[in-house]
Order: sequence, then C-alpha cells, then structure tokens
Amino acid sequence: MTRWVWSHDMISTPGHDRIRRIRRKEGGLLSLAAVLLFLSPLPSMAIGTIVDGSVTFGYTNDFNTTRGNTVDTQFVGAATGDLTWESWWFFRVSGDGRETAFAAPDAESYVGSLGRLDWADPGAAGLFSAALDLEVLDTGVGMGNLFQNLRITNTGISDLTIDIFHYTDLDVGNSFGADTATLVPNASAIEISVLDGTDSAPIIAYGADAYRVTGWNRVLRDLTDRNVDNLDNSGLPFAPGDFTVAFQWSRTIGAGTTESFLTQFGSNAPLLPPSASAIPEPGTALLSGLGLMLLAGCRRADRTRSS
Repeated sequence: MTRWVWSHDMISTPGHDRIRRIRRKEGGLLSLAAVLLFLSPLPSMAIGTIVDGSVTFGYTNDFNTTRGNTVDTQFVGAATGDLTWESWWFFRVSGDGRETAFAAPDAESYVGSLGRLDWADPGAAGLFSAALDLEVLDTGVGMGNLFQNLRITNTGISDLTIDIFHYTDLDVGNSFGADTATLVPNASAIEISVLDGTDSAPIIAYGADAYRVTGWNRVLRDLTDRNVDNLDNSGLPFAPGDFTVAFQWSRTIGAGTTESFLTQFGSNAPLLPPSASAIPEPGTALLSGLGLMLLAGCRRADRTRSS
C-alpha cells in the first residue's frame, strides 16, 4: 500500500494554484502520463474557505466525484497538518438505481467562519432543492470544530422518500495509517471516537440511521458504484488503519417542507452542542431554496423567449 502525496510546493506552475494534493494508495508508481495530465493547464474551478481564529476549513480543488474519489477538503490550524482528506454528500431518491454525489453547487458563499452551498435542483428531476451550511469554530489552542448541515427541501407536490449519505476521510495526526475508532454510546446520534496517538477527532451524525467504517476508500467505492448500497452499522471497533466513515439517513419529506442532516467533528476538541453553531435555521434554507428555484425558472423562461 503506497500513498503518493503531491503538494502545491511540489507542483508550482502557472494555473495550478488550486492543486493541493493527489493521492494514490494502491501500489505502484504514478505513470508518466498521469503526471503530465496533472501538469497540463486546468480550467478555473470553484474553491472556497472559511476561517475562525487560527482554524480553516475549505474545498481545495473542485466538486467532482469519480469512482473511489470525491471532494477534497482541508481542515488545518487545530492540530498537526490537515485533519480531513475528503468530505462530501450523496443522495438516493426512492426508485433510483444508485447513489448520486452532489455536483458543483449553483451558488457558493464563504464569509468569515460561515459557508454555504446551494443547489436549485440536484437531481434534475424537479423533486428537491438543497443547501449545505458550514461553520468552523476555533475552540481553543490547538482545537477546532466543524459543523455541516445539509437541508433538503421537497419542492414537489407529493412526499419525497430519500436517503442521504455523508462520507468523510479523517487523517488524524496528519497521517493515514494509524487511526483507531470506537463507537460512543449516544441515544440520539451516531458518535464515533477516532484516535491516532495523542490526537483525537470525535465525529457525530445527529439522527442518522446507519453507518459504515472502512479503510480508505472501500465505502466510498460503494457510494460511487452503479448499485444501490445501504450502510450496515459495521466496521467498529476499527483497528489501526486509514479511517473513513459514511453515515446514512432514510427520510420521507412532505411536500414543501425541509429536513436537516447535521454532522460535526472536532480536532483535538470535544464535540459541541448543536446550539453552539450559528448556521441558519430551516426556514432560511427554505427561502434560499425557493429563491434558487425562481431564478432557475426565470433563466428557463429567458431561454424560451430567445429561442
């Protein structure tokens, strides 16, 4: 098992400021063709960070998901190096034959410690809109927390049955081979304690129905294959290795209503109560989602009139 890590310091050519790292954990060397590919000119990509004190969370490359890889993230300032490798969201509407990763958002905002991503119609079927609110918190010297709250608004005229998945790859202690993890008793959430030496990273999914923990990227490959996958509460305790986790919520959302899917992790910091976060209430997400729908409708109307 080999991981190759290329940083911006190693690749510093015009147009490549947004390349942070490329990982390969499966054995062998990177081919010359692959190196040339990453050295070729790249299109402009959406990217953003949020900051509180000395702690930063950000999306560092793009919003693409492929088989076994998803959105690259960075969480720094609260521990040695970067705590997160990847963290992203997936959905599956009842009747779909596979899970689908959220694509690049229709709107992005990164202001201070708060971030927001919005999708007017993630599934391109007129069934729901989505908003992902983020908040990073500097909670002490060498400590930090991140809240992520995905809100799904049913924009259809009937109930929406949907499964939501949140995948995260934590590299505790700025390494990928010595993480251990155990399930923490919690009646209202799935909570996991992740350790690597003296570094810790508790992670929690409020109200989640299931989880699966694996080494890198086995559960992610399931979420990005062409089959329906449901998590089975397996993988804990986790022996020393490269920790990854996915959480699953199964919900039926009434027409015109919004459901929230909240997670949090800490870096050498205890978990905070959800009330400690300033991310918007569901009503705000609903108004934003409706605004995006109206905007999309206006754009469609403009295209129709001009055709």
